[in-house]
Amino acid sequence: MSKRDYYEVLGVSKSSTEKEIKKAYKRLAMKYHPDKNQGDAQAADKFKEIKEAYEVLTDPDKRGQYDDFGHAAFQNGGNGGFGGGFGGGQSQGFGGFEDIFGSAFGGRSRGGFGSGGFEDMFSQHRQPRAQKGQDRQFNLTVDFADAIKGCEQIIELPVNGVNKKINVKVPAGIEDGEKIRFAGKGESGINGGPAGDLLIQINTRPHATLKRDGNDLICPVTTDFVTAALGGEVEIQTLESRFKLKVPAGTQNGRKFRMKEKGVKSRKGVTGDLLVEITVATPTNLTEEQKTLLMKFKEIA
Repeated sequence: MSKRDYYEVLGVSKSSTEKEIKKAYKRLAMKYHPDKNQGDAQAADKFKEIKEAYEVLTDPDKRGQYDDFGHAAFQNGGNGGFGGGFGGGQSQGFGGFEDIFGSAFGGRSRGGFGSGGFEDMFSQHRQPRAQKGQDRQFNLTVDFADAIKGCEQIIELPVNGVNKKINVKVPAGIEDGEKIRFAGKGESGINGGPAGDLLIQINTRPHATLKRDGNDLICPVTTDFVTAALGGEVEIQTLESRFKLKVPAGTQNGRKFRMKEKGVKSRKGVTGDLLVEITVATPTNLTEEQKTLLMKFKEIA
């Protein structure tokens, strides 16, 4: 099979400068390099043809012989000195190749591909950058008391396509919406990258009476207006204890009593306060006697 014209192979004209030839070669070499076209025999032949044309046209002596005699200049031990062509032995004229890419890649290429800068140039294409897998998130709802005191729950979740049981240790003091991270339990990594993480978001069920504000516990308590006016005691029920709180005379509706460090102990070891909020109940369905007494109180107040 006859060889194609070297100028045609590189897509340049006979009047092209060496710089233009190198530019054309670089573009075609990147396109047909075997590392980018693994298993493609046609691309490999194309690359070999491009390389052969480049080595002749960037050597002034060989280019001159080629312009005068064409491919015959290098056949049958001709003056080109290729020793049987480009198919055997170590290719000469490789310095031009290094001239193009050597400065960018440390000038390490010498005597063939796969050992120097040109391979480095293509490494980004044939070895895509490793990426961490995506994180996965699931919700776990726990009781109000379990979020404050801590608990353990075994849940079954799909991990990398397989259902697995995971023991979730809910730390004491965790807040509603906080997440627990399981490293490497998410989606598989890409191109050899590490797996993503599994995130368990903790949601807290509301308590019948207690509320949480940061590390403080808010405990609403209702008392009658007589106790609020004259003073007395109200019973307080928290998560772990029951006790009585003294209510001074003249306590107004909405007043809060703060009990230091009786609240929630956070994950960082900080303990909040217990806030007892008094609600004064207004009596309904009064008897006539009660109404009379209240009217007398109003008159003398």
